[in-house]
Amino acid sequence: MQNNGKRKVKMTVTIRKISPGEAELLDIFWVNGKLTLSQVHEIHSNGTGKPTLQTVQTRLGRMVAKGFLSRNGEYPAVYDALIAREETQGKFFDLIESLADRNFAPFMLRLAEKRSLTPEEIAALETILKRTKVQSAE
Repeated sequence: MQNNGKRKVKMTVTIRKISPGEAELLDIFWVNGKLTLSQVHEIHSNGTGKPTLQTVQTRLGRMVAKGFLSRNGEYPAVYDALIAREETQGKFFDLIESLADRNFAPFMLRLAEKRSLTPEEIAALETILKRTKVQSAE
């Protein structure tokens, strides 16, 4: 939501416009809430200084221009996500659904092969599969 005076306007984002780097920065806001540039830089760089503060500032400025983040007029400026994680996940789901032609098994197998699943993720997938089997049998 973007605050325009007294009225709030919902921002719509096309998933194709969100780069992996922007998604990573959005995740920082989703986990931590409102942050200053310095705070984002510290979290993003893990104390290494890379990327530089100027690079993070440029990225945040571009994300504000795209409507992904808001920036207040205070000093230091405070940034906040304008889109919710769930909204982005829903758009990714729609994209995956169209690319997978509604056949999720190959996608899920590829995902599991690409990286190790945690025990919690495995348990969640097993629960979903059990629930789906019950619904299919009805």
